[in-house]
Amino acid sequence: MGSCFSTQRLRKLIIGKTLSRVPEWISIFDNLIHLQLYISGMEKSDINILKGISTLLFLRLVFTGHAPHGRIVIDNRGFQALKELYLLCFVPGIWPVFEPGAMQELQKYHLSFKLLKVHCSSGVLDFGLQHLSSLQHMSAIIVPSGATSEDTFAAEDAIRSATSIHPNQPTAEIFIQ
Repeated sequence: MGSCFSTQRLRKLIIGKTLSRVPEWISIFDNLIHLQLYISGMEKSDINILKGISTLLFLRLVFTGHAPHGRIVIDNRGFQALKELYLLCFVPGIWPVFEPGAMQELQKYHLSFKLLKVHCSSGVLDFGLQHLSSLQHMSAIIVPSGATSEDTFAAEDAIRSATSIHPNQPTAEIFIQ
């Protein structure tokens, strides 16, 4: 990129080509506030790279591949400024789960995912929405992919229940495709 390119000036980055992983070099952008990526594989190290972008306010990930242990876990480290998250998961049965303290500034969360048969030990599907302390709006698109209507209802109910008992009472929009 040469000496005429300054990493301090880039605030918005959109990569429309599907990448196999999150590139490590993305962390050099000191003032990046808007990022859009298409990723075919997501490992914990990829999440750590994204969490390292402390200025990020908006993140849109289109996810088309595998995840560690079949799930994406977002913990309480990183993403401290993120206000809006769009996550499109085109891999059946994968969506993120938020741990306590995760994304404390997140206000808008948009999730689109393919639902397989619902598997959960407690009988309640958990997205970890209760841990998003600043959440004001949740939208979800559920795409049944081998899921029964009961599974789809269980996923919809889990999202509605989580938002209804959330201290902020975020609005919830849920669409079934």
